[in-house]
Amino acid sequence: MKFQVRQKKIALAQRQPVPVLGDEQPAAPARKSLNFQFLQKTGRFLKASPAFWALLGSLLLAAIYGRVAVFNLGYGVIGGDLDGYENLWNDSWIRTALFDLQRNPLFHTNYLYYPTGISLRYHTLNPLNGLFALPMWPLFGSVASTNLKFLLSMALTTFCAFLLIKDLTKNSLAAFTGAAIFTFANDLLIGNFIYGQAEKLSAWWYPLYLFCLFRAVNRPRWIQYGVGAWLCLLAMCLTDWQFVLYSVLMTLGYFVFMLATQRTWKEKGEIFLKLAAIGGSWAAVVIFPFVLPMIKEAAENPWLSVSEQAVSRSRALTQYIEIGTGNPGYLALVAGLAGLLLWWRKRPDHEERGTVIFWSVVALVASLLTFGPRLIIVPNTEPTGLPMLYALLYKLPVLNIGRDPERFYMTAMLGFSILLAFGLRELLSLLSDKAKSLEWQKPLAKALPLLAVGIFLAVSLAGFVAKAGEAEAYPPEWPPFYYTLAQDKEEYAIMELPLFAVNGEAGRGEDTYEAYQSIHGKPRMGGRLARDHKLTNPNNFSKNASIFRDFFWLNRQDKIEVYRPTKVADFLTPPDYKEWGLPLFNYYNIRYIIFYLEAFEKYQPDLKVAETLVRRLLGDNVQPVYQDKLMLAYRVPQALAPANKVFIDTGSTGWHAAEKTPDGTHRWADTCANPEAEKAQDLTQCGNEPAKLSLFNLDQTARPVKVSLTLFNYTQPRTINIDLNGATLQSLKLQPGETKDLTLEVNVPPGMSTLNLSSPEGPVGTGNKDDKRFLSFGVRAVKLIAG
Repeated sequence: MKFQVRQKKIALAQRQPVPVLGDEQPAAPARKSLNFQFLQKTGRFLKASPAFWALLGSLLLAAIYGRVAVFNLGYGVIGGDLDGYENLWNDSWIRTALFDLQRNPLFHTNYLYYPTGISLRYHTLNPLNGLFALPMWPLFGSVASTNLKFLLSMALTTFCAFLLIKDLTKNSLAAFTGAAIFTFANDLLIGNFIYGQAEKLSAWWYPLYLFCLFRAVNRPRWIQYGVGAWLCLLAMCLTDWQFVLYSVLMTLGYFVFMLATQRTWKEKGEIFLKLAAIGGSWAAVVIFPFVLPMIKEAAENPWLSVSEQAVSRSRALTQYIEIGTGNPGYLALVAGLAGLLLWWRKRPDHEERGTVIFWSVVALVASLLTFGPRLIIVPNTEPTGLPMLYALLYKLPVLNIGRDPERFYMTAMLGFSILLAFGLRELLSLLSDKAKSLEWQKPLAKALPLLAVGIFLAVSLAGFVAKAGEAEAYPPEWPPFYYTLAQDKEEYAIMELPLFAVNGEAGRGEDTYEAYQSIHGKPRMGGRLARDHKLTNPNNFSKNASIFRDFFWLNRQDKIEVYRPTKVADFLTPPDYKEWGLPLFNYYNIRYIIFYLEAFEKYQPDLKVAETLVRRLLGDNVQPVYQDKLMLAYRVPQALAPANKVFIDTGSTGWHAAEKTPDGTHRWADTCANPEAEKAQDLTQCGNEPAKLSLFNLDQTARPVKVSLTLFNYTQPRTINIDLNGATLQSLKLQPGETKDLTLEVNVPPGMSTLNLSSPEGPVGTGNKDDKRFLSFGVRAVKLIAG
């Protein structure tokens, strides 16, 4: 047949007139270009593709839901004063680390918390979003790119949930409806959007992982989907580790459920091997660079463990039953139940029954986990004494780092949305059959299910969409002075006051001031990271370093009194501002001191202290080099360091208040480091912290010095260990009441070092009802002797 067709074409071609020389050439027959044909075929395919319409619908719903972001696309970041500008900084840091510094951006930065920097392992950096933002910044700018990222994340979450649910229900319209309910009928999304939390909005990797996983498990040709599931797991590691936790638990739960099905043991063995291949290869890649270092860091930094916050971040029982945004609504609940009853009456096949049972169990277990460790009946009330399922998990290693049982609601919503889609499939089928029985016109019969879904979504999502309209866009008002700094290619850092914007809340908020770094590109002493919003990090340089800590605390005299007593002289001579202030700032390359005027509006006493400190540091007649309605900027001049270049100071922690005695001023070590333990007179609540002295070497090489001090013991024999930055210098034993003069030879490395004095034996009480301190050993007459 093909041969005959070709012959016919040849014959037709032969009947064309043959031109002779000089004749006008006949016009070539019109042909559609290959590109146009391709576009036509592509258009026809897309028009017939449910996935294409689901993607368009997802984008439309995201635009309606996130209309505040659409209307303020380049004006200001959604939730900018909360977490929005923190996410803008995340993207900025990825760009800076990759393009300017040519280094790994994932684990550490010294562009915040300068000069020592801070780990990013527990910060919600979501570097994958940062990579996606790289091409967007030059096209749209940083603010618009951040808002677009929020919108696209919501659309992709809906679309990926559609792919998963359609695979399970085999019905596109029901699957899209379930996906829309999963994404938008969810009060967690409201909070994530209003707060500008890009990492939580990027939930689309989770349903996409399950889509790939279930296809890999249930299809003979599974490699491509196994690779897809593996890539999704890796993507979640670079987005939000909470999604990894949910995915791992879901995978384990799915395998356990498969064991209970009627599959043959051979089939169960194949499923196990597939899951083991995906999970094992993923674990082999992430365990050494990601997981083990995170476990080690958490063990070394107890302040990172925030599982005690789980109670306040749990859902209450009434949220599931009251009218409001705490649940997907009564319409969705009734429609889902009615549809599932119809589905059950049709006696579905065994595989589909198993799917519905599995997702019912998932929805139930995940809902129970959202209650946290103890049941709360009404939001914002004290929990009852009734332990819940999460109580079995939240103190376990690794899991004790988490603090958000409420976020299991996303898995509960996924389970509910899948069950809803099964129910809607039956209701839509019933509706179509009814239209056919009434002999409606074919277009109207086809449009009826679509119209029903539209009404259903409009009613179910109305309250959530209205609530999302409360989101606010915060303009950054980029300071002109920072564009000037951006043109200065010299490397230096800046100190912005108040440091950390008074726990991040003053003025425009520390998130916004942090985002300013995307303009000036200079390291800054402040910062705002996910696990340190309350500034509980004990290793914060500006909180511990001499002179800098004065700027950190400003008017908090109770904090300053700990290391700089005003009632008595201390047990050492503190560094003088005139002698050491400028050399210290020069050594750490702090070029500018910035005052954010709005941040001081509610903290006028802090402003007065900050002005006093700047005059002490820079001179009484110092004038700002820049001033506008947002800020003042002072330039730090260069100064010569004293010849010795080394000084000693009292550490910020580990000491009781200085006391004056006939033998001179002394301090007792506060090794318990827990005022609550002393208040309760409970030694079991004590820690075992060292007493600290700070040494500063403003040279570029190590310098030898001697430190002399007098040690004295309290009422029991004890060993006292002395180390410099963790390296042992000396260990000695003291009997009760014994006093010993000591001279330590110390080779001080450049920068700040810590001389730690500790004792393995715990402290003891004084036995005096008026003195509830726990005491161990004391120190007096601390002196630094130049080498």
